[in-house]
Amino acid sequence: MTEALLWNLDEAARQLGNVSTRTVRRMLERGDLPTVRIGRSVRVPADAVKSWVDKNMTIPHNPTCAGQDVQGGKSTCHTGARIVPFGGSVTPTQAGRELDALLERRTERKRKR
Repeated sequence: MTEALLWNLDEAARQLGNVSTRTVRRMLERGDLPTVRIGRSVRVPADAVKSWVDKNMTIPHNPTCAGQDVQGGKSTCHTGARIVPFGGSVTPTQAGRELDALLERRTERKRKR
């Protein structure tokens, strides 16, 4: 079976990743995709949809670097960035001590006579 040259709006929406037909209509109104009118029906060239997808495809941030999950525990990325340690979550006791210290400072002053 040969591939269709023209798609209706439903098929174009399905081929674009199951977007709504309203999205396809907006793309047509903006001029992102060309149209072919056959009588009262509107068709979109299949090649135009494919070229639009190719033109709007984004490249991953770092395609040559695979993460640990891909390499089975080994990372292929080498970076000079240092891992900066930071404090973990505050325990209720530690939070209580910090609150007590803040409240003590406020009441440490001697009262004026």
